[in-house]
Amino acid sequence: MCANYKLERKMNSHNYKNVAIISGVEPHRTILQEKLLGLFLSKNEKSLIIEGKPAQMTNIQNFNNVTIVSHLEDEELSQTLKNAETIYCRSGYSTLMDLYALGIKSAILIPTPGQTEQEYLAEHFEKKGFFVMKQEEIN
Repeated sequence: MCANYKLERKMNSHNYKNVAIISGVEPHRTILQEKLLGLFLSKNEKSLIIEGKPAQMTNIQNFNNVTIVSHLEDEELSQTLKNAETIYCRSGYSTLMDLYALGIKSAILIPTPGQTEQEYLAEHFEKKGFFVMKQEEIN
């Protein structure tokens, strides 16, 4: 099922067990999204993948227990992240600062392969209670 329309009402952002924010350079961006989709489908838990692709029209796809949305507005994104049980995201500086600003103290960080800055930041934040997973470890 795929619906392509402007969101007139806010998504119910308060009840996703897993939320993933997709980012990074290609092909790693697409690889991460595909791997997390497979992981979430196998978990059979209500999950959300946010592609981080702002557009005039918001694209929403549903696959069993997983919803993929192209973009969320700032307020909706912050509420979704605050209410998620587990957040999966890159360990880029901007992403980590967003989590800090929202008061989120734990997430699963997935550095973009070959991005030494993200690898360093992931290692640093792992000492502060975050979890680190390599993209190739996701199955």
